Amino acid sequence: MDAVRARLDDQAYEDAIRYCANSILPMHFGEKLINKIFGRNLQSHAAGLLAVMHCEAELGLGERPTLTRIQAEMGRSRTLSSFFALLRFARFIEAVDHGGDRRAKLLLAKAPLLDGLKTWLSHHMTCAEVAGLLPTGTTHRLKNDEEFSLRYIAAARLMFDRVRSHLAKGEDAWSWFDGFDCGDRMALALLRAHYEHSGEQEARWFLLETRQLSERLGISHSHVRNVLNGAEARGFIRQDRRTHQIALTQKMLEDIRYFHLSFWGWVAETADQATSDRQTAA
Repeated sequence: MDAVRARLDDQAYEDAIRYCANSILPMHFGEKLINKIFGRNLQSHAAGLLAVMHCEAELGLGERPTLTRIQAEMGRSRTLSSFFALLRFARFIEAVDHGGDRRAKLLLAKAPLLDGLKTWLSHHMTCAEVAGLLPTGTTHRLKNDEEFSLRYIAAARLMFDRVRSHLAKGEDAWSWFDGFDCGDRMALALLRAHYEHSGEQEARWFLLETRQLSERLGISHSHVRNVLNGAEARGFIRQDRRTHQIALTQKMLEDIRYFHLSFWGWVAETADQATSDRQTAA
């Protein structure tokens, strides 16, 4: 996959990342509860792992998820326990009795969680198609073929592990942004504004309506400003405080490109695995 990324046409990547920002960012606007529940990477990764284990169990490939099993893979955390309680309250998951252990509860993924994950994955799968990393039509299969989507999510364990491992290092721009509440959403807002302008990459100054962004995401304006100031200190963005404009640095653009092409490559590999698993089962 590294060789494919190295040969990828710049315009194909730009089309893909532009689609990414324009399709995924609007999903989060006006969704204050969703952003509160899934705005932190630990929480979203735990929900993804729960969905994977749920689909594995549906296919007879693994055991049903429990809090203990998820913590065994992600590490024990009081935050996870509170998070799953919130998921239950919001009816994203259901907890049922464990036949073999009265103290444990099996966690069942409900339709809102699985559908939301599938929608998010379908956007990134389309990005992989636009970038030329996946055959056109794969996204259609994910949306319309229930067996394929079940096998895709079940096969996504390695993909999510790779993402979690990459983000845990916190060395690149995307990982840094993702470490903050709704940080990935802020990064997408910056990317969308950047690619709306033409010209040389580092000469694309734009006005980001930070107060409007905070209102749309349901987070405080001071949090948005603190993240942007931190990004400037790390060399990811430049700010002109006289005109209130922002420009992305080459470092941020290169970091974002590397992460997303890596991620979309993993998305493509997961599709190959799901197809292979389906053929083997048949």
